[in-house]
Amino acid sequence: MSTILLTGATGMVGREVLARLARDPGFERVLCLIRPSERESAQARLDAVLAKVDEAPQPGRLVAITGDVVQGELGLSSSDRATLREADRIIHCAASVSFDLPLDESRLINVIGTERMIALARTMPRLARFDAVSTAYVAGKRDDLVHEAELEHARGFHNSYEQSKYESEQLLRRIMHELPIAVHRPSIVVGDSRTGRTGAWKVLYWPLKVIARGFLPVIPYDADCRLDVVPVDFVADAILALGRDPTTLGRTFHLTAGPQRDATMADFTRVVFAKLGRRPPLRVKPSSFRSVVRPVLMRLPSKTLRRTLNTGLAYRPYLELRLRFDTREADAALAGLGVRCPSVLEYMDTIIDAALRSDFGRR
Repeated sequence: MSTILLTGATGMVGREVLARLARDPGFERVLCLIRPSERESAQARLDAVLAKVDEAPQPGRLVAITGDVVQGELGLSSSDRATLREADRIIHCAASVSFDLPLDESRLINVIGTERMIALARTMPRLARFDAVSTAYVAGKRDDLVHEAELEHARGFHNSYEQSKYESEQLLRRIMHELPIAVHRPSIVVGDSRTGRTGAWKVLYWPLKVIARGFLPVIPYDADCRLDVVPVDFVADAILALGRDPTTLGRTFHLTAGPQRDATMADFTRVVFAKLGRRPPLRVKPSSFRSVVRPVLMRLPSKTLRRTLNTGLAYRPYLELRLRFDTREADAALAGLGVRCPSVLEYMDTIIDAALRSDFGRR
C-alpha cells in the first residue's frame, strides 16, 4: 500500500487529484500539506475541499499536515516532517497562478517552494516518484510548435507566473538524474468536461463573461489564434494515470489539447455566440484595440467597463497566441491507460452552461 504526499490540495487541479485519491483504495494514506488561513486550520481547509467534492474524510486516511512550501523546512513540526518522510510518492500541485504578482513574489512559491519540496524529497528513503505540475506556458513568448522535451529559450515571458514556473522546471530538470521526477504541463485549465464544475473563474472565463454580458461593443481577437484549453478532469486523470507507469519518470508531458484538438479563435467565438444566442459584435485586430479602441473606452464613465478592460490585461496574451504544443509523448503514454483529452469545442457547451448557471461563480 502506498502513502502519497499531495501539495496544493485546495487549488483547482489539486482538489481534483485529491478527489480521485480519496476514492482510490490503492493509497493507504493521503498526506495533504496545507497552509492554514487566519480563520481556518489546515484540517478545516481540507474538510471544506472534501465537502465540495462529495468525499467524506476517512479517519486516519486523508490527513491534513500543517505546513507551507514558502517557509523554511516547509513550516513543519519535527513529528510532521518525520511523517512526510514515510511517503513513497509526491504530487506537487502547489503554485501561485496569479499573472500580475511581482516576480519575487511569484518565485517565492513557484521556485523556492519547489526547492524546498526537492529538499524534502531527498530525505524520503521510500520515494518512488515525484510528479510536479508545471504549465505549458513555460514556453513564454514562443510562437511555434513546442515539443515536450524542450524547455530552454530566450524569447521572454508574458508575466511573472510563466517565468517563475520556467525557473522551477529548470530546477527539476537539473536533478532528474538524482530523483524520480516527472513533469506535467497543462495549458489553460477549465471546468470538468462532463459537469462544467470549476473552482476558478479565470482566463477563459473572462472573455466568456464579457461576451455573455455584452460588456464590450467590439471584440479584439486574431481569428487564427490557437486556443489550447483542457478540462480539469482530464488533467487530474492524466497525472494519476501517468503516475502508475514507471516508464514516464524522467520525462515531461504536455497535458494540452495540442494541434489535433485545439481551436482557432474564429471557431471558438462562433460556438460561443451561437450557444449564447447573441449576434457577434464588431471584431477588431488586437493591435488596433490596444492602440485606439481601448484608450477611448477607458475614458467612458462606466466603472464596469473600465474594470472589465483592466481585468482583461492579464488574460489578453492567451487570447492572441499562435503557440501550439506537441502532445505525442503524452498521447502515446495515455493511449493504453484509458485517458483521453477531448477537443476544445467538444465540451464547450457544458462549460458555458455551468458558467451561466452559477453566474460565473457568483452563485
